[in-house]
Amino acid sequence: MKTPRILVKAAPGLSSARLNFGATPVTFTVTPLFKSIAPLKALGATAANTWQILTPPPSFAEANAWDVCHSLLQQGFGVAGVPAPEFAEPDLEQQWITGNDPELGMALSRSCDGVNPQRQEFPGAADNPYWFRDHGHSQFDDAIAQLGGPQVASKVRIAHFDTGYDPDHHTLPKHLRADIARNFVDGGNPKDATDRTSGLLANLGHGTGTLCILAGTGQPGRSLLGGAPFAEVVPVRVANRVVLFKNSAIAQAFDYVHSLNATGANRVDIITMSMGGLASQVWADAVNAVYEQGVFIVTAAGNNFGNLPTRNIVFPARFGRVVAACGVMEDGRPYADLEIRLMAGNYGPEPKMKTAIAAPTPNVPWARWGCSDIVDFDGQGTSAATPQVAAAAALWLQRNRAAVDAYPKGWTRVEAIRGALFGSAKGNAQESKRLGRGELRAHEALAQAPAAASTLQETATDDALYVGKGAL
Repeated sequence: MKTPRILVKAAPGLSSARLNFGATPVTFTVTPLFKSIAPLKALGATAANTWQILTPPPSFAEANAWDVCHSLLQQGFGVAGVPAPEFAEPDLEQQWITGNDPELGMALSRSCDGVNPQRQEFPGAADNPYWFRDHGHSQFDDAIAQLGGPQVASKVRIAHFDTGYDPDHHTLPKHLRADIARNFVDGGNPKDATDRTSGLLANLGHGTGTLCILAGTGQPGRSLLGGAPFAEVVPVRVANRVVLFKNSAIAQAFDYVHSLNATGANRVDIITMSMGGLASQVWADAVNAVYEQGVFIVTAAGNNFGNLPTRNIVFPARFGRVVAACGVMEDGRPYADLEIRLMAGNYGPEPKMKTAIAAPTPNVPWARWGCSDIVDFDGQGTSAATPQVAAAAALWLQRNRAAVDAYPKGWTRVEAIRGALFGSAKGNAQESKRLGRGELRAHEALAQAPAAASTLQETATDDALYVGKGAL
């Protein structure tokens, strides 16, 4: 197995690095990771450290990636006068849990002849496949009606980080900004976020599913589908069909949003990402940068089977400046701690739940990739909850755009949105450890007036090495 690339935070300007493994020196190429996010200059430093990618030669597979990181911190770059890096971590390839092997097998053989109904193993509403939108759940129908309907002119822009989208599906958002889409998956067109992957897993389309919940167009003559159908959506492809993603791809996606905000013409207000994994310092730095710009970030809490491999919230949802989307089932029970054959949502540790909120899942609509007229009703996981939180944030921002734009600092915009969602959530003191601030209520959030800037508090800077007492 080849040693993966290494992400280092170090002095800029290097083009290569030489490390010794045994008697043979190995030369790594060095390229910048970020194009827009600028580092904070350390006190007394001549130049601020920047994130860079170290790529080993194709034939190098002699060392564990963490051993390479250790060597970098101990040996430095092998270049005279260049200090050792401040931080080093492997550019890990991680995989998001979306289901078990039997479910994948079903997906392989699925045709476009029928719609998957709600799963009987979970609570649902057989007479209402769009139950998650009603007044007793996420309240999207009431909220959209109060704003004037789905046709209102958009004042909100959302970046959707996922596996891409099916360009032929009828649920495609009306205001999809394909003109500024980006793809950070290796080997793809960098400006094309469509999911055109072929092969055995041709019916798995995670991004198509989450996108329809976020802002999807409903079928003619049927209920609305997406929670924020009026919003502009910027598709950003960060993972392949089986939801494998590299740490660098996620980081570069955040950097792209940062660049859009820096130029101002296509400013992004919200980021939604229905995946995550192990801690990454480069993610922490990226989150801090876009939070300071005023971007509300919600990512999925994570999924498990029988609380394995973990029931704790994954990163970047674990960061304090990111809202974690947990799950609540149709009957109000937490989507957590289920029997081992059923996928359940993550929660905890307890300090993180102060910045977590729960949205409906499972048995929610899920547009099927490769079948342009099919929307299944067995969508599940915290993947399905996450775009609902983003949509609720978009609804509140649509109503309060002028007041939010008047805030003096970027982070105050984030805290105002978070305060409205948390303050209107349906609380459950007995289940706060699994539901966080409570169940999402988009319509009731509209009644929350923007807080005075003087009352808002900045959330502490995120750091992968320290994420709060009891968080590790």
